[in-house]
Amino acid sequence: MNHSSSYALLAEPIQKALWKLGWESLRPIQEQAIGFIQNSQNDLIISARTASGKTEAAFLPVLSVICQNPASSVQAIYVGPLKALINDQFRRLEELCEYARIPVHRWHGDVSASKKQKFVSNPRGVLLITPESIESLFVNRSSALNSLFHSLSFVVIDEIHALQGTERGTHLRSLLFRVDQCAINPPRIVGLSATIGDEKLSAEWVRPNATERVDLIKDDQSKKSIQYGIFAYQSSKDDEEQDSQSSHELSQDLYNSFSKGKNLIFANTRPDVEWYTDELNHLAAQEGRPDQFLIHHGALSRDIREHTEKMMQGKIPFSTVCSATLELGIDIGNVRAVGQIGCPWSVNSLVQRLGRSGREEDQPQIMRIFLPEDLFSFTQHLSGQLYPPLVQAIALTELMLESWVEPCESNSGDLSTLVQQILSVIAETGGLQAAELFKKLIVSGAFRHIDQTLFVDILRQIGQEDLIEQTKQGELILGLKGEKIVRSYEFYSAFATPPEFRVVYQGQAIGMLPTTYLPSENQHFLLAGKRWQVVGIDYDRREIGVVPARGRKRPKWDSLGPNVHQKVRQKMRQVLAENKQIGYLNSSASQLLEQARTTFSNADLIHRDLFALSLTKTLWFTWTGTRIHQTILAMLERHKIKLLDYGVAIELDLSFNQTIDLLHQLVRTKQEPRVLAKMVDPKFRRKYDEYLSEQLLEWSIAEDVIDINGAQSVMVELLKQFN
Repeated sequence: MNHSSSYALLAEPIQKALWKLGWESLRPIQEQAIGFIQNSQNDLIISARTASGKTEAAFLPVLSVICQNPASSVQAIYVGPLKALINDQFRRLEELCEYARIPVHRWHGDVSASKKQKFVSNPRGVLLITPESIESLFVNRSSALNSLFHSLSFVVIDEIHALQGTERGTHLRSLLFRVDQCAINPPRIVGLSATIGDEKLSAEWVRPNATERVDLIKDDQSKKSIQYGIFAYQSSKDDEEQDSQSSHELSQDLYNSFSKGKNLIFANTRPDVEWYTDELNHLAAQEGRPDQFLIHHGALSRDIREHTEKMMQGKIPFSTVCSATLELGIDIGNVRAVGQIGCPWSVNSLVQRLGRSGREEDQPQIMRIFLPEDLFSFTQHLSGQLYPPLVQAIALTELMLESWVEPCESNSGDLSTLVQQILSVIAETGGLQAAELFKKLIVSGAFRHIDQTLFVDILRQIGQEDLIEQTKQGELILGLKGEKIVRSYEFYSAFATPPEFRVVYQGQAIGMLPTTYLPSENQHFLLAGKRWQVVGIDYDRREIGVVPARGRKRPKWDSLGPNVHQKVRQKMRQVLAENKQIGYLNSSASQLLEQARTTFSNADLIHRDLFALSLTKTLWFTWTGTRIHQTILAMLERHKIKLLDYGVAIELDLSFNQTIDLLHQLVRTKQEPRVLAKMVDPKFRRKYDEYLSEQLLEWSIAEDVIDINGAQSVMVELLKQFN
């Protein structure tokens, strides 16, 4: 191996392990990380593309520290968002740790009780674990926590971009602060991510109130060549023959693009994953190649998901149609190309999905986006004639090429996860004073923005709901309902999962369907990429019995996309306003863009964002992010304005001049976040929101949904167009 100054910093057993494993050199990101971790006591965020060696960049120096300072507890935790990801990393670390004689353990739902007990009896080395399994340790192994973590030195958090600004991220952050309280010295955090949108916000998530203690290194050496295209398919609702033809054309193009080699095809919804898996396998069967396309999404049984992962890791090349479940870095080997059906949700998601291809140094990253014909069906409405899905796909692509990704969103209004953590701490301790609880979760925990008055209000509210109760000595203990919640396996996760029915064929679980969209008896539907007919529904056991069938129908699941960032909407406006040719569009997409630009120009939307539809109706193109757009809707709702929301635009039942007058009024008037929060629905957005009062939910919405400054700023800029 080529020696370097960073290599010299590694402990001798780690150097020997690298030599035995045949490493020839360290990558630049690994060189940097070794220096940062060995020569500093700061936390660190490592940002680099998929397959760039981030995990080793973190663990080579971490394992070196462990080698040189062995202790009788876990010394490093790796937190992964998925069990499959933990299993992958276990395989990668096991060999390295074996040479260095460092024990490495997994802890998740599939690890046997005997292995877990053996680990608890003699905790050492590295522990790989999910956030939900850390929660399980606090609830079920509270007496072992100090012996497990007293000498913990490092916590490595993978895929931090997928955690920031989510209930799961808040949950994990709270759990890690509680782990800190079990350790002699708070462990250092090493965050791994392929994308960092806002360095300061990411540092704040890693170490609240001490961002100066967080270093960041980026792998800027990893620019790869990209082969990229956006393909749009046109049809008219008035022409069923053309509609069918263009649908077949999309499926055929998908098949031609991804029937060779190992590929991933992402779809935004589970119904689309199911539909296109069936379509593609039907085309493959016509060529005598059955089951060429595999399937992967969160509602499938574990056996089916693991079968897909195993087949993708094998030597026979398969392609998998999947949801975001394969967006994160589960190791399925080298993927030739990536497909995307429908407009991607965000730049972040686009970067992640593109990064799944071309893992080898000399290979390009290949991605094709397919926009189905129903996105461009004939529409009389002006906003629809701008073809937002196509323009958004272009805007996301342009921002990706500019190396911009979304910063993490604020999640400071997440009272649901605070309720969950209150129950968890009480379950861990058996009972404690409110002041101790406040210190543990608020003063020294992840909820530092919650003041004492609000905290007391939450305790009183969940006391009324029988989640907790107070003894005569003033200790908080679990109420009857609280005990029932904590005993449930679902308690370990902070995010909500909708009630579901299990789909079963000959005793074998295939997957789950939501109770809101159950098929009726004898009805056909798709699941796991196969066609089924319902033969019976057992409502007591929540099971649907099925047999294979020839007919098919799309299953249904609720699907809400994440918020669109303001910069994406502004880039969409820019794409429409300019004449720049886009080289990665197919001819149909180019024609649609040209039509959209002509409509945009003819309506004079280049110079103004308000358009008079008639003497009594006005269309307002807000060109802003979801949060500000929702705030504007709340303001209009409060003034009882009749409207239609088109996402990029709002149609108002007001004349043009009345709209201008209203905007002046909204800018001048002091707006109250809690008042506007009353206008926002739904109120229940998180797992434990049902136990919170209306006032607490309005506080939560005011924190996380309402952006008055942003909304008024958009209005001020709009009014400048008419001065």
